[in-house]
Amino acid sequence: MTKRASIASLIPASQDLYRKIVFEIADGIIGIDDHGIIRLCNPATESIFGWQPGELLDKPLEVLLPERVQGFHQKLVASFQSGNTDARYMGQRSATIVGCHKDGTEINLGITILRTAAAGAPMMVAVIRDISDNVRYQNDLKRLAETDTLSGLFNRRAFRANVLQSVSANIANYSSMVIFDLDGFKAVNDRFGHDAGDEVITSFSEVLRNSIRATDIAGRWGGEEFVLFLPNLKHTAAIAIVERIRANFTARDFKWEGFPSANFTVSAGLAVAPPGLADFSDMIASADKALYDAKRGGRDRLVSTEIQEQEALAS
Repeated sequence: MTKRASIASLIPASQDLYRKIVFEIADGIIGIDDHGIIRLCNPATESIFGWQPGELLDKPLEVLLPERVQGFHQKLVASFQSGNTDARYMGQRSATIVGCHKDGTEINLGITILRTAAAGAPMMVAVIRDISDNVRYQNDLKRLAETDTLSGLFNRRAFRANVLQSVSANIANYSSMVIFDLDGFKAVNDRFGHDAGDEVITSFSEVLRNSIRATDIAGRWGGEEFVLFLPNLKHTAAIAIVERIRANFTARDFKWEGFPSANFTVSAGLAVAPPGLADFSDMIASADKALYDAKRGGRDRLVSTEIQEQEALAS
């Protein structure tokens, strides 16, 4: 008996309609025994995961899961098997089940699991749908909603949300907030045109991205102002990063037809919060005040301050 025939034998001959549904439906259908071994697999499942006909039978379910999620998936299955419901959708609103294609790439899946029996033995059946395209589409929409179009950095709302998450995760460490302001930016637009102004914005954004760590969070605050959050850095180290950004930007030459090459400077206000005092509003307010002092002091400079406990209590 072939493997394909053995699959068909699990569905009584009197149920031709159900057999037709299982083998022709676009959704994957897979059944595992109480040892996690695949005993039922329709062609759609093989197509979703990139396996040849019959190859998946008698293999452990883990061949369809990335190694990093296998332990978590086993807990989900065990919880379902010991529960009182006979059907359950796996996954959450903000997360999907991840499967593994035969070539090693990951797939986003929507899965409904059912508890049943075949040939007198318990079986768990999963109805599987590849939702990778939908997940990519939703991620693209989310990225567009969070991104400032010109700079490619976080917009103000997304910057705040990401900083709040970082602050919560790093509450026991130093945190720094920086506000940058491109010096004389209005004159750039007036003298060279708005296309030139856009180029200066995108150029500073590139410098910012290339000068920070993976854990740092950068955004465009509005107009010619940019913001940067630096977790887990004390005052001296934060100053070093800010000064590197300022120097890298000033070193850039801008050349527009009909004008001599130009260089521009940036002022910055830095607020450093000791452990336990990192509050978003306090850091923004302190950094903004420091930036004001830098601009008033002649521009092209950094002014830094450290948030004191009494300041945080007053807010």
